[in-house]
Formats: sequence, C-alpha cells, structure tokens
Amino acid sequence: MEAADAVVEVFEVLPENWPTLLAFLAVQTQWRIGGMGHPVGLDYQGVDVALRRLRIEDPDGELFAGLQVMEIAALDAMKE
Repeated sequence: MEAADAVVEVFEVLPENWPTLLAFLAVQTQWRIGGMGHPVGLDYQGVDVALRRLRIEDPDGELFAGLQVMEIAALDAMKE
C-alpha cells in the first residue's frame, strides 16, 4: 500500500480521556505475550517504567484505570 493510498480514520476523543489516550500510546509496546505468541495484557512493570520515565503522573490512579479499560478493548480488537 502506498502512503497516498492509506485510509485515515478520524475519531473524537473526549477531553477528559485525552491524557489516558496519550499514556496508552506511550506504552503501546509494553504487551505481555502468552505461550501461543498472542498478547495477553499489558506488562504493568513496563507500563510503570514508561510512565515514570515520561513523567506522566497518576496520583489518584484514574489514568491507570483508564489504561486497563483501553487494554481490555485492545485485546478484544486484536482477537477479531
């Protein structure tokens, strides 16, 4: 596929969800892989390191809870 042929999907993100989306994109390589070579969830140790290194704060745990929601949705999407 040529870059000019790429399909761009546009979607909206509520302002209150923007920090969680940015955090998810920052840790998108931190998947734990199961025995069959499929992602089984985020590697929370890797997520913690990435968030700390990027100085993304989560004092009340709300961001992490949002990451878990996105993790489950991503796993469901990857199964399709």
